[in-house]
Amino acid sequence: MIKHVVQSVVARFFARLLWMLTQISPGRSLRLCTWFGAIAVFSSAIVSFPHPAWAQPSQPENAQAQLISEVKTIQAGKPLWVALQLKLRPEWHVYWKNPGDSGSAPSIQWTLPQGFQAGELVFPYPKRIPVEPLMNFGYEDEVYLLTQITPAAQVGSNSITLRAQAEVLVCKLECIPEQKTLTLTIPVANTVPTKDPAWTDALMRTRQAHPQPSPWESSFATDDKDLTLFVNAPGLAAGQLKQVEFFPNKDGIIHNAAPQRLTVDRERITLQIERGYQEKQDLVEGLLVIQEVSDDKTNFQAFAIQAKPQSASAATSSANTEVANFPIWQALLLALVGGVVLNLMPCVFPVLSLKVLTIAQQSQHNPRQARLSGFAFTAGVLASFALVAGVLLVLRSLGQQIGWGFQLQSPVFVLTMAYVLFAVGLSLSGVFTVGASIMGLGHSLTAKPGYGGEFFTGVLATIMATPCTAPFMATAVSVALVQSAPVAIAILLTLGLGLALPYLIISLTPALRRFLPKPGAWMETFQQVLAFPMYGAAAWLVWVLTLQAGTNGLAIALVGIILIGFAAWLHQKTQLSKTLWRQVGLVGSLAAIAIVLTLTPLVNTITPSSSSAQGNSANNSVWTAYTPSHLDKLRQSKQPVFINYTAAWCITCLVNERIALSQPEVLAAFQQKGVALVKADWTNRNADITQSLSNFGRSGVPLYVLYPAGLDQTKPVILPQVLTPDLVRDALASVSVSS
Repeated sequence: MIKHVVQSVVARFFARLLWMLTQISPGRSLRLCTWFGAIAVFSSAIVSFPHPAWAQPSQPENAQAQLISEVKTIQAGKPLWVALQLKLRPEWHVYWKNPGDSGSAPSIQWTLPQGFQAGELVFPYPKRIPVEPLMNFGYEDEVYLLTQITPAAQVGSNSITLRAQAEVLVCKLECIPEQKTLTLTIPVANTVPTKDPAWTDALMRTRQAHPQPSPWESSFATDDKDLTLFVNAPGLAAGQLKQVEFFPNKDGIIHNAAPQRLTVDRERITLQIERGYQEKQDLVEGLLVIQEVSDDKTNFQAFAIQAKPQSASAATSSANTEVANFPIWQALLLALVGGVVLNLMPCVFPVLSLKVLTIAQQSQHNPRQARLSGFAFTAGVLASFALVAGVLLVLRSLGQQIGWGFQLQSPVFVLTMAYVLFAVGLSLSGVFTVGASIMGLGHSLTAKPGYGGEFFTGVLATIMATPCTAPFMATAVSVALVQSAPVAIAILLTLGLGLALPYLIISLTPALRRFLPKPGAWMETFQQVLAFPMYGAAAWLVWVLTLQAGTNGLAIALVGIILIGFAAWLHQKTQLSKTLWRQVGLVGSLAAIAIVLTLTPLVNTITPSSSSAQGNSANNSVWTAYTPSHLDKLRQSKQPVFINYTAAWCITCLVNERIALSQPEVLAAFQQKGVALVKADWTNRNADITQSLSNFGRSGVPLYVLYPAGLDQTKPVILPQVLTPDLVRDALASVSVSS
C-alpha cells in the first residue's frame, strides 16, 4: 500500500513535469524523444528506489472505519448492500476513484463465505479539495462507499461474517495510509430482509449522491489550450443554475486546478477548462455535478457523461433538428420535383429505353388506350414505391440501420435483377418471344399484350430508380424517414408520382402524342438496339455483385446467365414443335431455371476478398476508408477532409467519380490544399455509414462533404449530387492550406 501511494504521487509529479518539457522541446521528434527517454529513466528509478519499511500508522484515528449493512438479516441468494463508512477528522480527506493531482482511491479486499460474491465499490460524486498548488477530488467529514454482496444460493449457518481489508490514504497537508481490518456479522433468515432504520437516512443520502446516466447529449472540442464541454440540457432552467463542475474519470484530461468557466445559453451548458497533459481523446468521460437553487434550497445532482468530439455530435444535432422541423408541404413538393428529375439520372437510363419504345407505340393507340396505358404504368410505379416504403419503414422500426437503396446492398437482389435485365435483353433481341410459359419474366412481362406489361415496366423503373438520389429528392426522403408512417408513405408515393409524371402527361395529352414518330418497320430494329442497354445494366450489376461476393459470386452469376440463355433458346426452339418436343423444351427450361433459383441464394453466404471489396473507386491509392474513429482522428489533427459517400450500385456516384473526382486537376487541387480524401463505401450494409448519412439529414448516396480545417463550429460544406471538376475546385477555394 505504501509503495503504491509513493509511486502514485511521484508518478503524477513526473508526468506533469515531462509534459511541460515536451511542450518546450523544439520539433515533434525531439518532443517524442524527450517524452520516451524521460519515461524510461523514471521507470527504472521507480523500480530500483529503495523504499523504507513503513510502520503501522501512528494516528489511525484520522479515519474511523466500519462495515454497515443496509438490512438486518440475510436471505440466501438475495443481494444486499454493505457500506464502508469512513468518518474523518476535521480538515482531513480521502479520495474519489480519480484522486486528482495526488493521492490514491480507497480500496477494499473481501474475505467472504463460500459462494458469496462482492461487487465493485460505488463512489458518490466528490468535491474539489484544493491543496495549493494542486487540486484533489475526494471527500471530507464522512462518506459511505457501497458494495453489493450476493449471498450463496444456500446458507447453512444461522449467521454469516463478512471480513474486509480496507486501505485508505488520509490526507491533510501530509498523507497517512491506513489499513483497516473490518468484520460484519449478520443473521440469516428465510424471511424477506428488512432495512435497518439506523442507516436508512444515511444510505438514502448516499444514493442520491451517486451519479445517474446523463439524459443529455454531450460533446467536446479542443484547441491548443482548452477543452470545452457542450451539454444540451433542455428543461434545465438557466436561472436556477448556481454552479456546474466536471470531474474526469481519468487523470490528464483537464488541468485539475484550473477554473471551470461556465456559460449557459438557451439550455446549453458550456464548460471551458484548461487542457491536461493527455493530447488525444476519442471520448471524454466523467461526472457533471450540477448545483441548483430552488425555493431557497440548494440541490446537487451528478450525471455520468460521455462526450464525443464536437465534429461528429454537432453535425448530428444540427442535421436531425433541421430534418425533423422541415415543413411537410415543402417535402411533398421536393419529392414531386425530385421524382421528375430522377428520370434524367443514370440509374434509370436502362429502363428509359423501354419507356421510349412504349411511348413510340402509343402514337397508334386511341385516346382511351393511351390513358389506360399511362394509368397502368403509374400504378406499377406507385405500387412498387409503396412496397419499398413499407419494407424500409418496418426494417427501420426494428432498429435496422438502412437507407434509400437498401435492397441493392443484398447480393441476392443484385443477382436477381441482373438475371431479369438479361432476360429483358434476350427478349428484345428476339431470342425468345412471349408465351404463356416459364419465360414470362423480364421483358416478357413488359411486352405482354394489355396493360400488365405497362404495370411491370413501372415496377422495373422503380427498382432501377431506387439505387440513387436525385437533386431535390434527398431532403424529401430524409424527412420521410423521421415522420410518422402515413406521412412517410405519402412523401414516398409523391416521389413515385414524380417519376411517372412525364409518361402520364404524354398519355393524357393527345396534342403531345401527335409529335411521336409513326410506327413502322424501324421499330423492330429499334427494339433490338434497345436490348444493349439492358445487357449493359446486367453487366454492371454482375460487377457490383463481384464487389459484394467476390469471384465466387461472379462464378454463380455467370453460370446463371448461361442457364437463362439456354432456357430461352430451348423454349423458343421447341415452342412450335410437336407436343412431345414442346414438353421436352418446357421441362428443360424449367430445370435450367430451377438450378438458377437454387444457386442464387448462395451469394449471400460468400465473403468478398479485400481486393475485390476495394475495386469500385478510381484512384483508390489516394482514398482512405471511412470509419468514425478515422474521421475523428483527421478532424483532431485539424486537417481538411473530403468524404465521398458512394456505392458501386449507384451509377450517379460512379459517373461523378469518373468525370470529376478522378480528374488530375481535381486531385492536384486536393493535394495542394492538404485535404484528406475519405471514401465511405456503402456498397454493402454498413451501420456506421448509414448513421453518418443520417447525421447530415440524408438517407442515400451520393453525398459529398467537405470539412474545413480546425475543430471550430463552422458547418461542413455539402456539395451537389451531380459533380463537375469546376464545382469541386470552387468548393476547395474556401479551404485554407493545411500546414
